[in-house]
Amino acid sequence: MSLFDQLRNLVVGNLSPAAPSNVRDLVRREFGLRIKNEQFYQEALTHASMLDGDTSGKRSNERLEFLGDVALDLSVASVLFEEFPEEQEGGLTQKKSKVVNRKTLNLLGERMGLPALIEAKMRREDIRDSVVGNAVEAMIGAVYLDHGYKKTSKAVIRMLKRHGAYDKVHSREDFKSQLHKWAAKQRRELIFKVIKEGREGGDDAYEVAAVVSGKELGRGTGSSKKAAEQMASRMAWKRVYTAEARKSGGARGRRSEETEGEGTRGTRGTRETRGTRGTRETRELGGRRPKADRTRGPERRSRRRR
Repeated sequence: MSLFDQLRNLVVGNLSPAAPSNVRDLVRREFGLRIKNEQFYQEALTHASMLDGDTSGKRSNERLEFLGDVALDLSVASVLFEEFPEEQEGGLTQKKSKVVNRKTLNLLGERMGLPALIEAKMRREDIRDSVVGNAVEAMIGAVYLDHGYKKTSKAVIRMLKRHGAYDKVHSREDFKSQLHKWAAKQRRELIFKVIKEGREGGDDAYEVAAVVSGKELGRGTGSSKKAAEQMASRMAWKRVYTAEARKSGGARGRRSEETEGEGTRGTRGTRETRGTRGTRETRELGGRRPKADRTRGPERRSRRRR
């Protein structure tokens, strides 16, 4: 299952909700508020295509989209700041990006039933996902104008939690923790080795390697050691997961040379070339030395199970 499908299942679920009958119904159901000035919300649901040839002074939702984007960002950022007092800037930014991103907004809009209310000079089935996501931000902007920041912030967080979008903050699928659990179960030593530390473009920059029993399984970069360790853990966990999946599936004959990321690190049963160290490794995770068939590209990805 792709990451997009996982996100769709998490945010949208398997059942499509009934479309709201009108904007008042939508605002009451999704934000728990009563509309005081309906004009804000009608503007939030007006796509720019409606302005073509219009002489009535109608406005599109683009300005409200801008306002809602800022209100959404600040609402989520404020909650994260309070909820994770020990988290540094890089970690908070990563958590926020899991909630405030285009795919999540597009899917939330579908879940809310916004396509049925959007005014646009196009067929309903032709309304793009991005149009729906933009309307979500515009609706948040309308709520802000109608009720102020305090009520808007609380309503937005409640809405995100109700749809399961905010849960992604806690679903790191903390690769570092998973890697630690796996290493402990396998009785292997896991360490994170700082490869490079310095500043780039005025910001801190770190490069960290995840090393298991003396073997580097993944490498990552970030603006903090913690962020770099998480990226290295993610790369390492991919290799561990692939190896474990093959082992449990009994795929002894399917041994291929696979490369991760930028082509600098291999996976189970591969020959690895690291230009920076000038070394070559033919060891695999289980310690055997299979022959590599150098299969790459789409064929490799089709066999991988996430």
